[in-house]
Amino acid sequence: MKQAVVIHPRFTIYGGGEMVALHVIKALQDLDYNVSIATENYNPVEVEKNFQMGRIMENCTPIELPPFRPVLSKFLAVQRLRYASRVMDILRKLKPDIAFSTQSIMYYVPGVRTFHIVYDMADLFEIPTGEYARGPLASVWKRPYYGLLRRTLHDNLTENRMFIPLSHALEQQLAALGYPHSSVIFPPCDMIFRPRPKEKRVCLVSRIAPQKNIADFMKVAKTLPDYEFILVGTHAEMNPGYARKVFSTKPPNAVYVEARIRDRPELLEESKVYLYTSLEPGIGIALGQAMGAGCIPVTPAWGGGAEMLLESDVGYMYRTVDEATQKVKNAVESNETRDSPLHVAERARVFSSEGFEEKLASRVTKNT
Repeated sequence: MKQAVVIHPRFTIYGGGEMVALHVIKALQDLDYNVSIATENYNPVEVEKNFQMGRIMENCTPIELPPFRPVLSKFLAVQRLRYASRVMDILRKLKPDIAFSTQSIMYYVPGVRTFHIVYDMADLFEIPTGEYARGPLASVWKRPYYGLLRRTLHDNLTENRMFIPLSHALEQQLAALGYPHSSVIFPPCDMIFRPRPKEKRVCLVSRIAPQKNIADFMKVAKTLPDYEFILVGTHAEMNPGYARKVFSTKPPNAVYVEARIRDRPELLEESKVYLYTSLEPGIGIALGQAMGAGCIPVTPAWGGGAEMLLESDVGYMYRTVDEATQKVKNAVESNETRDSPLHVAERARVFSSEGFEEKLASRVTKNT
């Protein structure tokens, strides 16, 4: 049987990257590959609890990687580099037919065709420029770190590689920089949520992290005191300073619920509007699932959110917080057919997990 390795060292957050990894594994298993997963946390029970995909993980052969345990809170970049070198020492010994890197592009199997899932250009040791130079990933302070990673871990980022972008913006940047890449594949959005009778409520499901731009969610909530705003969040402890700053601006009509949305589906399914504030270039799985729940999406006019609205032809885009406020109000009060929960949910099917697996399988067959 053909052998494949999926490299996902830190299988601990159970967010979008983990969902991508699991659906990559499923697609490879459906292609009759015997799949191994290189990770520090092989736990089918947790996967079943969080994603109901424990059987997919069970059918993988684990390749144990060392856990990342920083000794000091300072010099994290150096410690991450040493950790990456240890991981690469293990990967160099593997001899699969193909490999998938689903967490960070720094990991690959030398001499083996490796497919890299591209979430943002910083993963590729590139800082966004031009119209994409927005948010934390555009920081020039990260250039030395990414340059050091490239020199230490990679001789050539194009040899025996295929990069799979998760948005059109990423595809354009890969092409401009000359990286071998496939056409875009939207990430897998499990359509597990269904529209319920809607309340005049605005929701956001997100990790509490700077790149999610949650401060704008609070600003819009403050200017619309007659509506309830619900932030369903996780992992605030990973960015405690940012979390304190965001929560200090939370107005009385905004509620923070620390939970996984799979455990509280009604919070999403009964909300009429989903205010997506991230400026990241990749497609947001949580946004796709919210649309599947019939929530009217409101997103910035750039980044992955804008792409999703253009692709699905639903929702509203904004360029400023004031404009976001007006678009959210319009969406909450809308009775238009294009804003009906069933119409939005149907248009969200373009981001389904089944579509991701089919397209991924096609790229693998074509490029191996």
